[in-house]
Order: sequence, then structure tokens, then C-alpha cells
Amino acid sequence: MDAKYINPFINVSINLVQQICNFEVKRGQIFIKNSPFTADNVVIIIGIAGDFRGQVFFSMDEKTACSIASAMMFGMEVTALDEMSKSAIAELGNMIMGNVSTEFYNEGTKIDITPPTILVGTDMNISTKGLKTLCVPIEMQNGGKIEIDLSVAE
Repeated sequence: MDAKYINPFINVSINLVQQICNFEVKRGQIFIKNSPFTADNVVIIIGIAGDFRGQVFFSMDEKTACSIASAMMFGMEVTALDEMSKSAIAELGNMIMGNVSTEFYNEGTKIDITPPTILVGTDMNISTKGLKTLCVPIEMQNGGKIEIDLSVAE
């Protein structure tokens, strides 16, 4: 997968999560996942169409999701995912992808994104129709982690 498709996702995700949560985040070791793959128990799914197509999965455990939702809701304590906190998590995905779309547009690549879908469960397996998926872990200072799983067909 060409780096021109990967870098906007990495840069925007790190910057936004850092701004929203107000602590340091860093990129972990990038690796490839074959379809189907397993995901943590909270997943934001956003589709991509346009000059390239695919899907992005933002996967995290529930504790990390609650921490992010709390930060997005101005410090309100979130101990379990209800509809309001799920909405906050979905908005994180929307914010990331909106900024990623803008970065691509500024480079001459046009994409549209779908509204975010949130999945919460256990033992989730995700199939990407045989596409390889690039996983970019974003490691947070508080010990949380978000895996950005990017499946793109050029």
C-alpha cells in the first residue's frame, strides 16, 4: 500500500487524539492483517469512496473508548458506553475522517466518506473481501490504544 494513502490517516489521528484527550500519543509498529481479522470490542467503521475506495476501522477496548468519550464530553465521567458516549466515539471517527478527506483534497485526491457505524461486542471478526489491511496502532500515554485498520483498493 502506497505511503500517500497511509500518512494522512496517521498524522490526523495522532494530532486529533492528542488534542482531544490532552495527552501524548505515538504511533506503534505498523503491520499487515489478513482478512478476516479480529478486533477489540469497540469498533468505528467508516467507508471511503472516490479516487480510491475502502474502509477504515478504528478499534479499541471499552476502557479506552470510555476515556476518549469522557474527554470529548468535557471531562464528564464515562464508565460504560451508553448512546451518548457511543455518539462521542462516532464523532471522533467522523472528525478524523473529515480531516483526512481535506488533506487528500488538498493533494488533489477526492474521496467521500460514509457516516460512522459503531460496533460494540466481543469476539468480533471483520472480513474485508480479501483485501489486506494495514494496521497502525496509536498508543496513548494513559495505556490505551487505538488500532487504525485501513483496507484500501486502488
